[in-house]
Amino acid sequence: MELVVEGISGGLGGLLGRAAAFPFDTLKVRLATNSDGSLLALLKRIIAEEGVYGLYRGLLPFSALEATEQKALYVLNYAAIKSLLRRLCGEPGILATVFCGYLSDLLCVPISVPVEALVVQLQTNGRSGPAVSTWQILQQALFTREGLATAMKSGRAYFVLSLKPGIEFAFFDRIKSMILKGSAKELQPLTAFFLGAVARAIATCLVYPYVRGKALAQAKLAPNPTAALRKVFSEEGIPALYRGISMEIMRGMTQSAVMFAVMERIRSVVRARVQGLR
Repeated sequence: MELVVEGISGGLGGLLGRAAAFPFDTLKVRLATNSDGSLLALLKRIIAEEGVYGLYRGLLPFSALEATEQKALYVLNYAAIKSLLRRLCGEPGILATVFCGYLSDLLCVPISVPVEALVVQLQTNGRSGPAVSTWQILQQALFTREGLATAMKSGRAYFVLSLKPGIEFAFFDRIKSMILKGSAKELQPLTAFFLGAVARAIATCLVYPYVRGKALAQAKLAPNPTAALRKVFSEEGIPALYRGISMEIMRGMTQSAVMFAVMERIRSVVRARVQGLR
């Protein structure tokens, strides 16, 4: 029952978090795959050329579906692996908790990466060549060997990027336990909101260059994330590796803050209902 609740809370939290942060996601991807132009100029251009809809291109149904299934599966994996580790070795420390999160995210990659690559291609459609229809992008990304192979190549980046949710959830859990200190009380949604934002910001700063490399590879501007990083480093220098990090931090903080707040609220409601039935 507890694992089911974790999966449901993760899925709903992921969905609402993605919806709240999606405009930041669009700006982040376009900044990360663009070699010139400021954030304000980019925002004005999107609004002028595509309207507000341009900030949400790809959210429905693809990104919303990917966020729901990925976070539901991730939180379910995380809870199950952490519970198993607790039974085998006792309460896991900070490094063991990071490993739980890292492994949980890797297990999601084969399912989530093709859809994630599709969303990036929708967001960058028309920027590196003639614009094509959504149906053509969908067919190419999900129903061709080339599209799936390209997505899985960029998915190799998750051997590094999966550290981000590992660090994020480990930090959140550790500070949460310090705040509650064994109390039976639940973490308040507002506290979870701010704690989730801080946890995501810390994790993002540690792995962002690879985030940008993955975005470049998914947008087909480089064969793989490592090649993208080498090209950016050789042509533009170290600062270019962090282009778009402000958007990634704002997007990630918004998404994680909403996600953790929703998850804590759902857990609190379910536990209260269960205790009321006893």
